[in-house]
Amino acid sequence: MITNMRRSLPLLVIVLALVPVGHAATTIAPAQSQALLRIAGKLSGLPVRRSVPIVTETSARYRQRRIAAFNAFYPPAAQLYDDALYAGLGLTSGRGVLARTIGASQARPALYDSRTRKVYLARGKESRQVILRELVQALQDQSFDLRRVSRLGGNRDASFGAYAASLGHASLVASLLTPKSLASHGGSRLARFLALQAGFPSTVGQRFAVTLRNLGGNHAVFSSLRRFPETTEQIFHVDKFLERERALPIALPVEAAGVTLVGDGTFGELDVRALLATFDVPRLGNAGSGWGGGRSAIYRAGAREAVVLALDWDEELDAEEWEEAVRAYVNEAFDAGSPGLPATTPCAASACWDLAGHTVAFERSGIRTALVLGPDVPTGARLARTILGLE
Repeated sequence: MITNMRRSLPLLVIVLALVPVGHAATTIAPAQSQALLRIAGKLSGLPVRRSVPIVTETSARYRQRRIAAFNAFYPPAAQLYDDALYAGLGLTSGRGVLARTIGASQARPALYDSRTRKVYLARGKESRQVILRELVQALQDQSFDLRRVSRLGGNRDASFGAYAASLGHASLVASLLTPKSLASHGGSRLARFLALQAGFPSTVGQRFAVTLRNLGGNHAVFSSLRRFPETTEQIFHVDKFLERERALPIALPVEAAGVTLVGDGTFGELDVRALLATFDVPRLGNAGSGWGGGRSAIYRAGAREAVVLALDWDEELDAEEWEEAVRAYVNEAFDAGSPGLPATTPCAASACWDLAGHTVAFERSGIRTALVLGPDVPTGARLARTILGLE
């Protein structure tokens, strides 16, 4: 298959050189679009069922389109929830930061829109190098209907998994032409966290596609598009995908310790790894692997608020490694200025900390764990124990 790909490269380079970069929004000539599409089909192994218009737009118009597409994938209500979640986890100094940070992490010079079935390019962004990737996604849509991703609803981890399967395959096909670039993880904590998540589909997703192709050729790759991976764990560990291992269900109490559940969502292996990497927690691979299921939650009572990570693990050793990672995370997030790990404070849970206005409680019972941040040590400890059914 690689040999066939390389034989097509000279023609593809010639066709890409013919793509115009003008000063007004234009549609690339149908003959050129069809030539590109045929090459995308040849390299990906996907049939071409219909033409795909390729449209270049002004920067302002393309930005509006990209934001609309992103909001469809990541609704504003979910962004508001994550804004509160990330503040509680120490990724931001307060509310309202997510909206200001998220745009830079999601910038893309080209976009395939499954609603209009067209590829859109931002003018002047060297977008010719990524046309092939977007056309492969168009062909995926023609065979497997990528609009199914939007029907995954509020399951963010499943959405990340499905998107990684799609973009990972497309990135694999385009990788022979697109020069590799090193990811940058500088900037604020939130910027690093979002960059790790944004890069997941085209990095780990591409590795996932390569592994599937090596195991069973295009048929194996297409199986991940016909039936999307259900978790990001299945992208990190292809054996979990092949076994179709599902996330363990986690039920959260509506009320506990005097606070009420106001929102919750998935917290997958990608989220765990991105959180630990953002705070430079060592051995994050050990702490992230073994993920069995996870949910984040926000509880409130008046002005009192608690952020929760309820994570279940495959084995007790995995839960123990997460507990060790939590201690390092608490230090880096809330006490990095002091030498050594912070001292714990007495509480009813496995471990609690009270650090300069930040209170944290952690409880572990077998393979089940609960991490609670705020509003105070006694409430956090009681809430963690109630989540695990210990109270």
